[in-house]
Amino acid sequence: MTRGVATTRRGQARDAEAYRDCVASVARERRYLVTVDGFSLEDTRAFLQRIEANRWPLVVAVSDQRIVGWCDIIPRQQAGFTHAGTLGMGVMKEWRGQGIGRTLMEQCLALARNSGLERVELTVYSDNVAAIRLYESAGFVHEGRKQQARKIDGACQDELLMAMLFKDIDQPVVRAGAAT
Repeated sequence: MTRGVATTRRGQARDAEAYRDCVASVARERRYLVTVDGFSLEDTRAFLQRIEANRWPLVVAVSDQRIVGWCDIIPRQQAGFTHAGTLGMGVMKEWRGQGIGRTLMEQCLALARNSGLERVELTVYSDNVAAIRLYESAGFVHEGRKQQARKIDGACQDELLMAMLFKDIDQPVVRAGAAT
């Protein structure tokens, strides 16, 4: 299959069908995303409308009007956690290995940094070595591991917790059991 050139831009609500198709393509691999089915067009449209209305970071890679990859960072909404966002991303199989994931992530992280987020966190399955290397090379650090977090098709996957801090938090870190 001959591939064209992919360009990146901010994702928009009008991308719902192409975005849904891209997510579904990665989901069907049953290895990288929490969902193995993808999402309905209605749910995808609502998700993208919420991102667009709030100007949350979402960057897509597009080739011939087809979305071939995405990266989003969704800010957490709970009191005490709004300084942090959760990164999600994927690139269609036939487009991997070209630097698209790195470009998407770098652009999305820049948007998150400019939006005032201080922390970006993610989870990645331990057998997704390429993604782990990408995240490490961008400055994400390992924060934990959930053993046998997912069991799919008879195989268990550990889930790694990783995060990146954009700036020092103004207050000292208080650890359980520490004197204050």
